[in-house]
Amino acid sequence: MSTSILEQQTENNLIEINVDTELGMWRLGVIAFFFVGAIILFIIFSKLIPGSGINILAGILSLVVTAIIAQQVERFLKPHLNSNRTLQIQDQQIRLISKNKSQFEINGSQHVNVLMWRFKIGRRTRVPKGWFMVACALEQENEYLPVYTFMSPEDFEEMTLAKEFDLLKSRKNTKSSNIGSEDLRLAGKQRRLHQAEGHRWMNGAEMTKDDFINYLTQLQNQFPEWMPSSS
Repeated sequence: MSTSILEQQTENNLIEINVDTELGMWRLGVIAFFFVGAIILFIIFSKLIPGSGINILAGILSLVVTAIIAQQVERFLKPHLNSNRTLQIQDQQIRLISKNKSQFEINGSQHVNVLMWRFKIGRRTRVPKGWFMVACALEQENEYLPVYTFMSPEDFEEMTLAKEFDLLKSRKNTKSSNIGSEDLRLAGKQRRLHQAEGHRWMNGAEMTKDDFINYLTQLQNQFPEWMPSSS
């Protein structure tokens, strides 16, 4: 089991977290490798295995072998990849660094709006169906620093801050003509969460589950003035 980056603090009080370890370009590369490899192996197996018309056995073998090879290649190379983005906490500053340049920056000594939300994954992709996307965005003067992770419902319920993550509803359910002040307040909160979700979709930093939880804990310890409490 790897040690969380949050546990590695330097002498100048810098905490650094690797993000986006599931690289989009890497996933596209694996998909491309799978299709190209399957075609090449199909040609090879078709010559080795006699058959008339479409060689079904050659097709099945090419898919199985390519999947095994792709899985092993990904397992070997993935630990050596780096997204060139890190999240840094140093003194009163929280920064998202991209290619050694600050992409987003929050001043923790000033007021910060904390937006926390979740939604359930409806279709299985690289994340199992039924898991939660769990996100936290720090907003200051219309600048957002969003981070997120994916976790099972069981892991989510074990989080000490689970009650702080509002369920993100569809936009059509946030447009309400109700005159009740509570309904209007909730609709307004949902609109703010949808705005934060837009920033997460465009520029969000993905963390592992453990780093995400430790990141929230670090914010609680270092910025209790504006960070929600676990109690």
